[in-house]
Amino acid sequence: MAGLQCPKMLWWRVHEPDAPELQTGPEQQAVFDAGNHVGEVAREHVPGGVLVDFQHYQVSEKIAATAEALAQGAKVVYEASFMADDIFVSVDILERKRGGFVLSEVKGTLDVKEQHIPDVAVQLHVVRQSGLTVKRAEVMHLNRECRHPDLSNLFVRENVTA
Repeated sequence: MAGLQCPKMLWWRVHEPDAPELQTGPEQQAVFDAGNHVGEVAREHVPGGVLVDFQHYQVSEKIAATAEALAQGAKVVYEASFMADDIFVSVDILERKRGGFVLSEVKGTLDVKEQHIPDVAVQLHVVRQSGLTVKRAEVMHLNRECRHPDLSNLFVRENVTA
């Protein structure tokens, strides 16, 4: 995904992973932290799920925990993890519905942005290659019409399957 946004970033990640250009500064860390918070709040709007909670480098543990949650019939899995075609993905929210699953990528933006689509597409490909039937892929983003204190409509879920 980094290569789609910036080819030089991809080069650094592959050839110079310790490059200063890849170091996270305080401003970028604040953006990451805000995005993580939005993801946590989104889980409250899709309750009752199982969280796959491991360190970023514990890929096999994440995949195994996801498989276990799905085998036990979990209706919702947060951070569901899959590997196919040598591509690892972690799905923010994976919901079991009649006839298949709904894959939701949570974003702390007010709209679906062009760069969100390839991210969802790669996740959709990997999850389907892993054997699940995904009937809908969506971007779940903040709703500009939401007004405090009523946060019941904090998120909009836009279908981007096509």
